[in-house]
Amino acid sequence: MKLLRRSSFFCTFIGLFLIGHVGFAEELAAKESEKVPVELEWEKVLEAKLYELEFQNFNGKTLNVFKSPNHIFKFRFKVGKYKVRSRVADARKVYGDWSVLTEFTVQPKPVHVTEKSINTKGVIDPKTLTTEVAIQWGEAAGALHFRVKVFNANSEVVRDEIVNSHSYKTQLGAGEYTTILISIGADGIESDPVPLPGKVVIETVQLAKPVIIFDEVVDAKNPKVKIKRLPLSKGIPTLRWKEASLVIDTVGTLEYRYFFGEEWIPVDAFSSK
Repeated sequence: MKLLRRSSFFCTFIGLFLIGHVGFAEELAAKESEKVPVELEWEKVLEAKLYELEFQNFNGKTLNVFKSPNHIFKFRFKVGKYKVRSRVADARKVYGDWSVLTEFTVQPKPVHVTEKSINTKGVIDPKTLTTEVAIQWGEAAGALHFRVKVFNANSEVVRDEIVNSHSYKTQLGAGEYTTILISIGADGIESDPVPLPGKVVIETVQLAKPVIIFDEVVDAKNPKVKIKRLPLSKGIPTLRWKEASLVIDTVGTLEYRYFFGEEWIPVDAFSSK
């Protein structure tokens, strides 16, 4: 984040880079985990012997004043929205006018992720047609909650949840997914999104070919010959097959079709007529 502002001594903010959480003098007792490093840097002014920064909240209350002979300030703040202004002093320690107040936001620190942050078997369970995907990450300064967003191969959001812990588990079906994590601080202020490295690929498993059950009956036209026909259920031909317990290692789409006429008819749309 960059801010450009100028005082009467030409004190110009070149950059206001916010890395995370904020901690002002009135909150020195705040936990370290609730603070985030903030770095302020601006163009060095040759005439300046002392730089002064004043931070305010949106009600105009002064939260803290910092003085430094250097043009770079580093401290820790709480996540939130603030206003800042600056001025410089010459060798006589005479200050110039304050610059215009500039609004800025301090974000929580983004989470740190590695290739080990996500874990899955990568193959669906034939019984549920899903598999568990587990994600974990470390603490992020200034973060009170975390947002997990999972996208499918078509960039559609399939999971969008806010959690209070540093881990998340969900069940996903076969497909290819990408995930981003977002830290959430006070007042719902979010960090920049962090994508997990690589894509999660979950493959299907192909079940063994089912064995269709047929009844053997004598051919009315030729008593010496037996023919196979679909078993009858209340007089209606019924398609049945034996349950297959074996799972083949090959990967593909689970879909069964059988030829009973001029077209291949899916099992779920099969009619006995």
